[in-house]
Amino acid sequence: MNRIHQFLVTCSLLALSVGGQAQQDASYFVKHLQFSGSESVDQKAAMAARLVPSPQQLAWQQMELTAFLHFGINTFTGREWGDGTEDPALFNPTDLDAEQWVRTLKECGFKMVLLTAKHHDGFCLWPTKTTSHSVASSPWKNGKGDVVRELRDACTKYGMKFGVYLSPWDRNASCYGNSPEYNKFFIEQLTELLTNYGEVNEVWFDGANGEGPNGKKQVYDWDAFYKTIQRLQPKAVMAIMGDDVRWVGNEKGIGRETEWSATVLTPGIYSRAEENNKRLGVYGKAKDLGSRSMLKDATELFWYPSEVDVSIRPGWFWHEEENTKVKSLKQLSDIYFQSVGYNSVLLLNIPPDRRGLINEADVERLKEFADYRRKVFSDNKVSDGNIYWTALSGESRSYTVRPGEPVNVVQLQEDISKGQRVEKFLVEAFSEGRWQTLGEGTTIGYKRMLRFPEVMADSLRLRIDGSRLSANIMSVSAYYAPSLENDQKFTDWNTVSRDTWKKVSSSPFVVDLGRTIRLKAFTYAPLNEEAKPTMAYRYKFSVSLNGTDWKEIISQGEFSNIMHNPLPQTVTLPAVVTARYVKLEATTPEVSSAIVEMEEFGVTSVVDKDDETKVYPNPDEALKLKPGDSHPMLKGWSFYTAHEFLDKNTKKGLPLGFLEHKTTNMSKSANVNNAKCSKVENGVLHMWSVEEPDSIDNGFGKKVKFSHAGYRSVVSGKQAWCNFTENMRIEIRFKRVAAEGFNDALWFMGNKGPWPKNGEIDLLENPKKKINQRAHFTLHSENHYAGVVGGEGSVTSTIDLADMSQWNIYWLEWYPDRIIGGVNGKAYFEHKKGDNGNTDWPWSDPAGFYVIFSTGLSVNPNAWPGAVNPAAWDKQNPPSMYIDWIRVYVNDNYAGKKAPKVRYY
Repeated sequence: MNRIHQFLVTCSLLALSVGGQAQQDASYFVKHLQFSGSESVDQKAAMAARLVPSPQQLAWQQMELTAFLHFGINTFTGREWGDGTEDPALFNPTDLDAEQWVRTLKECGFKMVLLTAKHHDGFCLWPTKTTSHSVASSPWKNGKGDVVRELRDACTKYGMKFGVYLSPWDRNASCYGNSPEYNKFFIEQLTELLTNYGEVNEVWFDGANGEGPNGKKQVYDWDAFYKTIQRLQPKAVMAIMGDDVRWVGNEKGIGRETEWSATVLTPGIYSRAEENNKRLGVYGKAKDLGSRSMLKDATELFWYPSEVDVSIRPGWFWHEEENTKVKSLKQLSDIYFQSVGYNSVLLLNIPPDRRGLINEADVERLKEFADYRRKVFSDNKVSDGNIYWTALSGESRSYTVRPGEPVNVVQLQEDISKGQRVEKFLVEAFSEGRWQTLGEGTTIGYKRMLRFPEVMADSLRLRIDGSRLSANIMSVSAYYAPSLENDQKFTDWNTVSRDTWKKVSSSPFVVDLGRTIRLKAFTYAPLNEEAKPTMAYRYKFSVSLNGTDWKEIISQGEFSNIMHNPLPQTVTLPAVVTARYVKLEATTPEVSSAIVEMEEFGVTSVVDKDDETKVYPNPDEALKLKPGDSHPMLKGWSFYTAHEFLDKNTKKGLPLGFLEHKTTNMSKSANVNNAKCSKVENGVLHMWSVEEPDSIDNGFGKKVKFSHAGYRSVVSGKQAWCNFTENMRIEIRFKRVAAEGFNDALWFMGNKGPWPKNGEIDLLENPKKKINQRAHFTLHSENHYAGVVGGEGSVTSTIDLADMSQWNIYWLEWYPDRIIGGVNGKAYFEHKKGDNGNTDWPWSDPAGFYVIFSTGLSVNPNAWPGAVNPAAWDKQNPPSMYIDWIRVYVNDNYAGKKAPKVRYY
């Protein structure tokens, strides 16, 4: 029979009298039986009743609860399916502790641990001789680490069974797609795992299969894989792509209410599987895999029990953003009742995090789950339920229930060592002087649980309404399971109201969001969490400001495993982008055009403090306001003037309305050179810094000199455009490139002198000894410029931003008695006249204040907190800052006077 064990307990098969129920169980078939073709349906059913599990299968079923540990290179990339091009240097857990994994799982009732020794990316968690794409090439333990070994040792210490997942699909192996060569390669990996790590209790394969790098389709040699396992680990069960354990057909943790372990489904590793299953119309997700109607045309049966796999999180690998999305206790308990309670084994995935630990959020939930199960199942209300009962179809038996206590769960068990036989049953309770139906079902198998509204019962009654031969009822028990509330709400995958959205097309999916947002992620959530022929798998993602000009953000995206785990998948973009239109060009797993519905798509905007739309609905569109118009989002302010840095308002690439800001108080070792270090580019003023060849000593034993850009607004003469003063609001749209020692600043200085007594106002000053995302707002007066932000005579406030390399609107509101500063819709600085000893501050300079943009640099660590480190710079992409526009508004209480006329650039 080619690897199938058909074992007859007796030497001959006695004739069956299938018209009655008193047949003698003459023989058993272990794991497989073959029909001759002449049997009636009733005769087939009688034979099916004597199909039993192998010893390994029986031991596997009795574990009930096993754990999956998805861990590998994906843990460090944030992906679900890697593509094999990842740098092994990314794998570097800081505190890997396999004993923490096993100890936690053992305490929480798990009986076996399976590790993703290799996932689809091909990265091996043991130092294999077959490829360099492994832990041996990683910095973890200086390349001397072995995750498989550490887990094996922890399992030995804590008495836990051990299993391995080895992905047949390998997106890194160059020989993948060359079937003979890759199958040899794979068997070498399998041999290492099954030879060097002691006893392996389960080997888990899936059937994932993609194109090889050479475009060839890989044909797996399952027969050779199976023989390797049988030779090296004869006691191991082979799961999913094997003939010991069957995948239930979904990754939601839900089994079938009718779950036959004696099934007509031919395991996929057999060459006849496709023909057999197609003829019978069965497949892995089919609802009926073993009823009498299915036996009619069956030529053979397999003992092929169901395993239910699901992750404790939305994804299978750890993702930081999912720390708040761990399944609730109610969800886990429901999964348990519908997996273990549906004649299956539950394989629950708990992915270790980047530290190499099971995350605290998962540990807490696992302990809650274990405590709940212990509380429920440690108190059996039935006193005589363990009396072995051999029942004929139509017979019933009553059981005594502890008086005065409610029950809402009944658990039934067959002795599957003698086969699975029950086809239909009924459970009743004697309550309030009469028998009441609690529930009914079809199969029982190893374990079947019924849940129902709580009832006070004097006794329970189990009636067998249908059975293949006599049923062997091993246990009947009843429990009370306290109700649980589902405290988990996954509502955060769309943070922008769909009220303003307009769908342009479904394939490709194009939507007008109705306003411009700063987008940091998007989510695809297939409807009803069910796979469908039109669902998206591979995709391109693009954004646009006008619906015509598109920028491709992701060119080769993949909703990994979406067909088996159709849950919301959130994709974090490489960088925050500004968009009004989004486009998802997707294909299905069958490479046809996918169709995406509006309610299946969500976007995640940046947090409020970094959201420009709190100031302008569309901050990057052309300014349409005219002097005197009200501010579009803020009351009390009227538009006064603006500088848009339009190309037409430039001379030799430099903006009109500004002068070069040269002063001895700037960094003495740096030269301001706007013509060399700045330029207006597509309506944006770009300012940067460069290292000069003629160097001076920077105080660190090196010689270095710099040029950078510095601008001050023109306040008199032909190019004058604005004098800044009180009762004004100034807004500057700004971003910068982070670099050590680079000081980008937006500031104001009074016109009274080169460095007047009334000092300066820094709307943004960001000296960086280390790269950060902080903006400083500072006031200096009385010439107390002490060399550090917040020094003597200074008043400073700091705000942490999400990403200063993206556009933000920095603003200043200037009143006679106070100054307020902020970013986008949030103020983070307010200073009132007279606070902090600054009584000398004049607040209003008759000559006005001018604005300065400066790419300051320092070679003196005592001057600014961040001396320049040119070695850390990319000379092709020097430290830069960008100004998109400046807009000025006057307050409605503008001293009762009409605002002066100004030039508008």
